[in-house]
Amino acid sequence: MAKEAPRRQWIFGVLLLLFTVSGATGLIDQVCFSKYFGYIVGSTAYAVSAVLAAFMTGLALGAHFGGRYSSRVERPLVAYGAAELAVAGAIAVSPGAFFLLTPLYVALARIAPNSLTTLSVVRWLLALLVVVVPTTAMGATLPLLSRIIAHGRGQSAEGAGKIRERRLAALYAANTLGGALGALLCAYWILAALGLSTTLRLSAALSGAAGLIAILLGGQERVPEASIERESADRAMVLQPLRRVDTVMLGALALGSGWMVFAAEVVSTHLLVVIIGNSAYAFGLILAVFLACLFAGAAAAPRLWSRLGAASLPASLAAAGAGVVLTVPLWDLLPALFEGSGEIFRTFSAREVVRAVAVAAILCVPVTLMGLTFPLLLQHVARRPGVGRLIGRLTAVNTAGAVVGALVTGYLMLPHLGSQRSLLAIGVVYGLAAVGSGLVIHDLAKGRWLWALAPAALLATVAALPKWNLARLTNGANVYFEARKKPDAILFLREDVHGGVTSVTEEGGVRTLLTNGKFQGNTGWEMNAQRFLAHYPSLFVKHFDRALIIGLGTGTTLGAVAAYPWKGIDLVEISPSIVEAAARFFPHTNGAVLTDPRVQVHPDDGRNFLLVRPAGDYDLIGIELSSIWFAGASNLYSAEFYELARKHLKPDGIFQQWVQLHHIYLRDFATVLHTLRAHFRHTALFYGGGQGVIIGAEQPLTVSMEQLSRLTNPKLRALIPNGRDLQSLL
Repeated sequence: MAKEAPRRQWIFGVLLLLFTVSGATGLIDQVCFSKYFGYIVGSTAYAVSAVLAAFMTGLALGAHFGGRYSSRVERPLVAYGAAELAVAGAIAVSPGAFFLLTPLYVALARIAPNSLTTLSVVRWLLALLVVVVPTTAMGATLPLLSRIIAHGRGQSAEGAGKIRERRLAALYAANTLGGALGALLCAYWILAALGLSTTLRLSAALSGAAGLIAILLGGQERVPEASIERESADRAMVLQPLRRVDTVMLGALALGSGWMVFAAEVVSTHLLVVIIGNSAYAFGLILAVFLACLFAGAAAAPRLWSRLGAASLPASLAAAGAGVVLTVPLWDLLPALFEGSGEIFRTFSAREVVRAVAVAAILCVPVTLMGLTFPLLLQHVARRPGVGRLIGRLTAVNTAGAVVGALVTGYLMLPHLGSQRSLLAIGVVYGLAAVGSGLVIHDLAKGRWLWALAPAALLATVAALPKWNLARLTNGANVYFEARKKPDAILFLREDVHGGVTSVTEEGGVRTLLTNGKFQGNTGWEMNAQRFLAHYPSLFVKHFDRALIIGLGTGTTLGAVAAYPWKGIDLVEISPSIVEAAARFFPHTNGAVLTDPRVQVHPDDGRNFLLVRPAGDYDLIGIELSSIWFAGASNLYSAEFYELARKHLKPDGIFQQWVQLHHIYLRDFATVLHTLRAHFRHTALFYGGGQGVIIGAEQPLTVSMEQLSRLTNPKLRALIPNGRDLQSLL
């Protein structure tokens, strides 16, 4: 094989490093954008999906236009550098753009019809306003750089072709590896150390540096327009243009690859937050491992291509399908890694390593095999005429497939099929794709019938697989690294895109509500704590016109609130499964409060609900969340949220919030109290039922004996812990 000149090898090595940085900054930007938009449009699955769709729309647009016009670019490195500078400039000003976007979103949300579709379109359009410039520039980078890998000077035809294939795979793998590193660093270090705005500025600086280096390197790297088409006079140098059937097949596989990879990511993340936890760290860890496995697949693709050629596509699809199906029985065994290991793994770092091992163990085989497909598609077109245009088209279609896969899986597959059958369906689709591609590729004409064995074998395997042990899968061992006693019965198990997996168990006559294996409330020892959350703030309420309760759980707290003479109560709960569980399995503890005509249920994110409502509505705002370390919960323990809540209280209104006292660092606990005190003139901390209750108000916190006497009606006294009256709570 002909070797490249040392200078060109060195330039490409630098380019790989720059493209790795591009992958890392792109992922960091996406995480930060998602958090910023979470503050504005909420954290429901619908809102998150709208933001993701906007981000991926920009990437698809960039890939399309980058591929379409790449053949006209004579200095691809300079063009890549300019794209990175565009990313840097847009990211640098984005915090200010988010600040300006908030009042615009609030105004549109208030006047928009009460329609989920309309609101989703509004969210998508507003997100697109901010992300379209940087994401379009990001999406154009790979098609532009394909001009570099497509141009070889002074090499033999065969040598130049192999170099192009190797370079293209290396670029894609480097970008994916950068994404994995960005996800890991963002979750565990950068965001916590720098905060959102500074993190974005750092990302902008790195993108800008990459752009400047690329421009300096590319000043003398001129690639004549349409050089590949001119070089194609030597037919040994490039393959013939794609047949129409090959073009259709490659487009379908690019679409299907994006679809299935994101479908697998949605289902896997959905399951893994049950198994390893629902913290912000967990989400970053899952994403990092997923991308690292895709990188491993991308890195292995050139070797597979060199051995099997075009046959590697159907072979990789069949292997991916088998990998998904054959690992399905392992999912409900993963909690065993956490059971009883609390005495061995005591530190945060050690337990995060165990979680990483669990994620890698279940994802490494299927995701690595899935990671082969798109790089192999790129290998298929690496020597074709118009390579930049082809890569842009495949990347755009692949990105569109990713969006569709994420949306369809979240809103259709998971609710209707559940996690286990969704994974099996993904595996079978990979098998069918293997058959389709095997039949189309002309090199396999003599053995086409063999590809019919792939889905047949997968279907036979699917039929033989046992159902998961749901009690073991949802035992929540990851929370404290202890095995929870097997319940007598699982009364309810429901999956939804908002709340994850909600379950109700029964043991010794005590019913317990769990979200992703995490305790939410029960009908036993937690009853006192759940009712104290209602009684402490009610001591200081002056007027009982309207109350807002964020978070339902078993509904016991809401039931205690409803025992007071409120004229109207708004309940905001993000998970429809929790509302269903509370209504069906806890009416005897919550007083069937969800049938109370005064109670209006709003399936929304608490912060977003307040953001779009007029200020000064409520006499009481009460918040009961499962745990501060749940991803997204910190949005309701922030300075911005406390200020938002204060504006929605009447002048003498009361703010109440549950605060975690167990398994929390003293510094974090003090930070919550300090933040609350910075936004309310008068604050108090109560302790009841083993839990903390913090109170905030603009007026002094006072209660009279006359008020106590008026409130201690028989219905209310029945809800007082241990039968005591309200006077004893002071």
